[in-house]
Amino acid sequence: MEYLSLGKVTCSFGLDGTLKVYSTTNMGEKRYKIGSSVFLYNDENEEYVEYKVLSYRHSGLFDFVKLEGIDTPEDAISKKGCEICVVKNRDDLDKDTYFYSDLRGCEVCDKSLNNLGIVEEIEEFPAQLTLRVSRKGKPDFFVPFIEEFIVEVDIDNKRIIINVIEGLL
Repeated sequence: MEYLSLGKVTCSFGLDGTLKVYSTTNMGEKRYKIGSSVFLYNDENEEYVEYKVLSYRHSGLFDFVKLEGIDTPEDAISKKGCEICVVKNRDDLDKDTYFYSDLRGCEVCDKSLNNLGIVEEIEEFPAQLTLRVSRKGKPDFFVPFIEEFIVEVDIDNKRIIINVIEGLL
């Protein structure tokens, strides 16, 4: 099973065991529907434990999530550092949208299929998403993830073909 990270538990919030989660999802309302399943991943024991969502709200950079079975601040604090995840499901995506995790590690090529580097990270800037592409022995470069620059995204072959303009590299 493949999982998608929604964020990392930073601490407890309130007295009922609500988790304060540093959010890495822009689909919180959909991911944290009441009654849906999420998983807490503890990298110390490499274990995913399933929980049901009881409540959710978002504020700033954080999600506040109440999970069934985590009922005290001490319970919540014991989950500090755990990743909160869901099962990755492509049916959740609209056409021509991608999970960030699918874009990381993709080879970036020009239209002649010359390798330009590897997607290291997806940066969220106010104007648009931007791919940070790393190159061996050269500085990283940034590609706006918009139609003018992105020619083709082939997730199956881990390749993104871009339109290279003067000054991009």
